Amino acid sequence: MAVQGETIHAQPHETSGLRKNTIGAFGMTFMVIAAAAPMTAMASNLSISLALGVGQGTVGQLIVVAALLAVFAVGFVILSRHVTNAGAYFVFIGYGLGKRTGAAAAFVASVAYNMAAGGMIAATGYFASITLESNLGVSVPWYVCRLVALAITALLGIRGVSIAQKFTTGISLIQFGIIIVLGVAILIQRPEGWSLNVFSPSEAFSGNVALTLVFCVLSFAGFEATAIYGEEAKAARRSIKVATYSSLALLAIVFIFSTWSIVAAFDDVAAVAAEDAGTLVFRTADIYLGAWSGPLLSAVVTVSFLAAAIAFHNMAARYLFALGRSKLLPAPLARTHTRFGTPHISSWIQIAISAAMLLPFVLTQADPIVNLFPAVSGITSLSLTSLMIGCCVSIVAARMRKKLQENAWATLYAPILSGAGLLAIVLIIIANYQQVTGSDALIIALMPAIPAAAAVYGAIAYRSNRTGEALEDHLTE
Repeated sequence: MAVQGETIHAQPHETSGLRKNTIGAFGMTFMVIAAAAPMTAMASNLSISLALGVGQGTVGQLIVVAALLAVFAVGFVILSRHVTNAGAYFVFIGYGLGKRTGAAAAFVASVAYNMAAGGMIAATGYFASITLESNLGVSVPWYVCRLVALAITALLGIRGVSIAQKFTTGISLIQFGIIIVLGVAILIQRPEGWSLNVFSPSEAFSGNVALTLVFCVLSFAGFEATAIYGEEAKAARRSIKVATYSSLALLAIVFIFSTWSIVAAFDDVAAVAAEDAGTLVFRTADIYLGAWSGPLLSAVVTVSFLAAAIAFHNMAARYLFALGRSKLLPAPLARTHTRFGTPHISSWIQIAISAAMLLPFVLTQADPIVNLFPAVSGITSLSLTSLMIGCCVSIVAARMRKKLQENAWATLYAPILSGAGLLAIVLIIIANYQQVTGSDALIIALMPAIPAAAAVYGAIAYRSNRTGEALEDHLTE
């Protein structure tokens, strides 16, 4: 039983709906991988874990986190059989917990994805500027590079996921290629470094386990993207299922292999990483591939941030579209392009939000990476993990209300197990918030109030907007 989302109150001239059959399981898989940005995760989250977390035990922790997410995916895929909507958690959480809760969740997701898109645009401009300066000797301000990144993101957002998926797939495959080449070089030059001790519980659960757990989970960010594209997918039920498990498996393999290769490259990877976690991958490449690899890796990291920006832009735009369609935000957000069938108004609004986010940093000449990224990492980590917990609770509630008839493992035990694990991670994030964000500034610590306020606003907007009561009621089965 599948449910497609279009509000009966929307007039034909306002939206004809998202274009169908524009993306398949393959494209959806790589839109998820693009959002995770394997090279940037290696150069940031996982390198920090090697330095300050459990060290070489990070490899084992990645297996634990991948297993937890695989258990979560069981219930997630079951829900995707019953509801399909561009604002995935919107109806996933609302299906079991009520439409008001679903509306609150949708606003939280919208804030998180819009913040992530803006952050990735800033990072693209920042690293593009560094790459041009170091490799070509051309000095271009980061905000000029940011404008180029915004233009590319806007163009691909308007043209649709059929084009965006080709771009992000290409960039993802380049990242895979670099990771494989570096890993093979390390294997050939230092085969003795590849020890199975990295998988032992004594390594995985020694040191700062909390920090490693959080950064491993963040490395898989964007996991929801498969369901977001459900309305545009070919054979939606099958595509979401295949893409969800495929993206998780590919990311797990890539992260485990790449992290293990970095561990194998050094006698004491924790000590080497602690010198400068941010340059660990680059220093490793210099040693095992040669000095030529530096400029290439710099360029790959830049385009990986751009791919992540495009992926998060598309996700954020579809949430704005879903909220506009349900009249919880202005109805024009639900209009689709007459030629491309994309939520073009929502795309332009998302681009405007990204530009507005970065404007203060341009005017004050502040460093966007130092000042913006901590806020983005804090908000996205708390928001997305909390939404996944909400999805788990929704599955159990839907089972209790006999809305889900599938087996007990998928609709009861799996969501309870994964929900409990994700709740523990949320509590760990809160307890270690300064380390997660890399900032002890009070304003960064207060940033989670933004998605919390968005949730409250969403619940109030649903209650006060009577058209919102028809949310998904009209859907045909």
